[in-house]
Amino acid sequence: MPRRQAALVPIAILAVIFALVGGWLGAGPAAAAPPRLRLIIETDAGGDPDDEQSLVRFLLYANEWDVEGIIANRPRAREGENRNPERTGLGVVRRLLTAYGQCQANLAKHDPRYPTLDQLWQRTVAGYDDTEAAVGFLIAAVDRDDPRPLWYSDWGTDSGAAKNNLRRALDRVLRERGPEGYAKFKRRVRLASFDAFGEHTSTVEPPFVLWVNTFRPDLDGKRWYHRFSALTATAGGFDIERDVRAGHGPLGALYPLNTTHRQKEGDSMTFLYLVPTGMNDPQEPTWGSWAGRYGLNPQFPGRAFYWANQQDAWNGTTSRENTLARWAVALQNDFAARMDWCVADDFRKANHNPVAILNGDHTKGIVRLSARPGEKVHLSAADSSDPDGQVIRRRWFVYPEAGTFHGELALSATDAETTSLVAPAVKQPQTVHVILELEDEGRPSLFAYRRAVITVVP
Repeated sequence: MPRRQAALVPIAILAVIFALVGGWLGAGPAAAAPPRLRLIIETDAGGDPDDEQSLVRFLLYANEWDVEGIIANRPRAREGENRNPERTGLGVVRRLLTAYGQCQANLAKHDPRYPTLDQLWQRTVAGYDDTEAAVGFLIAAVDRDDPRPLWYSDWGTDSGAAKNNLRRALDRVLRERGPEGYAKFKRRVRLASFDAFGEHTSTVEPPFVLWVNTFRPDLDGKRWYHRFSALTATAGGFDIERDVRAGHGPLGALYPLNTTHRQKEGDSMTFLYLVPTGMNDPQEPTWGSWAGRYGLNPQFPGRAFYWANQQDAWNGTTSRENTLARWAVALQNDFAARMDWCVADDFRKANHNPVAILNGDHTKGIVRLSARPGEKVHLSAADSSDPDGQVIRRRWFVYPEAGTFHGELALSATDAETTSLVAPAVKQPQTVHVILELEDEGRPSLFAYRRAVITVVP
């Protein structure tokens, strides 16, 4: 166990400090951000090394959520396939955490919300079949007196891993608290996850409030989580050796390559779905995010269960791949920049995302507007800025698949500070989604987004 580090200023206070610092650096007035998500992940690290790949990326985004816990559920590493010198799942995760801890001081210079090694270490537990520690840990997290639900991600468990610990927790709660207590408990959970919950997914009422399966379905013989590598590995000139493994500190050096797809990261979409980019809302899977766009799963009629079965028209083609490919450069540049933060001991030595302001809203929340047919809707990126003082490129576009109106729409400008559209004629309320995308001129160039959802009412 690492030496305990000095206690940090409470997260809420750090968020305020960071907002003020952003203002000093040109980010505009400080404003309250949407509530941070509470998140627990469960990994069978020690099996397919792609869990370790995803963990490297995950830890670089630990500033974006309240990470409530990391559960390691593989008691023994798989011989042959996994080459990590640590031979238990918990040992593998702790090796990555130790490397993160060696980078944390630098990371915190770029965002003080990065948790300390000690904070993450204390929230990392073994979830093996012969221990109840992870089960109790999960139950306590769900029961915590916090108005926010708990997001949970199982990264896929296969032969040699323990039984999923949320499933075990649900078994215990149903047994000890009965149907009413079980229902109350289950309603506190949201899933961006592989399906590892047995009858709790399919038959035990009530259903999960929201489940987004970022792994399935198979389309054209291709599983969705297998597509992450193909669509992102070299996007925008990204190079795994140059941008991650070499010269970026101990965490990047632990990114393994001995997977069936060299940069497989099959689990990364579970948390990329939750990254607050400014354009996504985790409660709205059909809107799209850095993990793609999701539609209702017909295998579970009447339930808010989603999977990757949607298609986007983009770059002259229409396919499921486009729901992720359209963001691939942005998410890989973001990964590369955060790897730079691991070794940049001064804010001025690395690039940082622009700050997108939409219609005067300084949060990363969705901007909701309403209009009547024929009314002109005005959108403004005024006060958007870059913390590094760089020139920002603006781009406005309608995201037709995300809305319910699918007719022709035209924006008055696509690269200006302001734009507008004329609300279309509709016979019933319809929604139109407009995305503001900002890109700076840094290396790597970084992006920021905002989304306007316009409800047109006849």
